[in-house]
Amino acid sequence: MELYNLLSLLSATVIAISGLSVISGIVLIKLGKRELHRKAMLTASFLALLFVIVYLIKSSLYPPRPYQGDNRTFYLFVLWSHTILSIINLPLVVATLYFGLKDRIDKHKKIAPITAGVWIYVAGTGWLIYYLLSN
Repeated sequence: MELYNLLSLLSATVIAISGLSVISGIVLIKLGKRELHRKAMLTASFLALLFVIVYLIKSSLYPPRPYQGDNRTFYLFVLWSHTILSIINLPLVVATLYFGLKDRIDKHKKIAPITAGVWIYVAGTGWLIYYLLSN
C-alpha cells in the first residue's frame, strides 16, 4: 500500500474511532457512568490529536488530491462544512475538556452537547471525504 493511501486510511480510521468514542461517552454519561464517560472522552480527544498529527504529516508530504467524482457540488459542501466546523470545534473541545476536568459541570453541561454534535458531524464527514476521494 502506498504511503499516501496508508496515511489517508489511518487518519480516517482514527477520526472515525474518535467519533465513536464521543458517542459512547454520551451514552455512558446518560447511564450515569461518569468515570467511564471521562475515559471515553479523553480517548476521543487523544485520537483527535493523533488524527491532526497524521493529517499534518500527510499534508506536508503530499499535495491535496482533487475530487474526481460526478457529485462535485455535494463533495464541496461536505468538504467546506467539515473544514469550517472542525476549526470551530477546536476551541469548543478545549473549553469542554477544561470545564469537565475542572469539575465546572454546569458550564460543561451547557457546551458539551454542542461540542459533541459538531465532533460527530466532523468525524462522519471526515470518513465521507475519505470515501469520496477513494472512489
